[in-house]
Amino acid sequence: MKSRVLRLGLSSVAVVTAAVCALLVLPEGRGPAPAHAEVNAVTFPPLDQLEHYTTVRRGVTREHMLTSRAALDAIQAGQPVPTGTHVVLVDYQSDVLHRYLVAQKMGEGIDDWQYQWFWPDRSVKADENTARCYSCHQRSRRERQFMFTFTDALSFK
Repeated sequence: MKSRVLRLGLSSVAVVTAAVCALLVLPEGRGPAPAHAEVNAVTFPPLDQLEHYTTVRRGVTREHMLTSRAALDAIQAGQPVPTGTHVVLVDYQSDVLHRYLVAQKMGEGIDDWQYQWFWPDRSVKADENTARCYSCHQRSRRERQFMFTFTDALSFK
């Protein structure tokens, strides 16, 4: 009797283990959605080496936009920005620093951008879904260096 109960118990454990493993190896989009926490290769840039090329204001929101002189020169020359370029949105809410949103050009391709949210202490907000940032910028600003402030960068002196 004990042998039969033991075999039944082991069989149950094997079935549950197989089911869990199957869920873990399902192609993306099938099975339960995983929790989304994201930390990627985007680095926090040296802000003192970037140019403040425009400010966007909306109600209590003030956004300072920064990038490198090399990126501004490339944009104005009609060239792609260099790999490694950072574009930083410094977000103030009611004149209090709220966050930094950083886009970084990671490779030579037009779509080689990654995004990251940094808190005021410059730590990563790891649970932010930065794929949403990429998707919106790629869909609507792909031909403008992924920048909503491309025209401001183009005209910056």
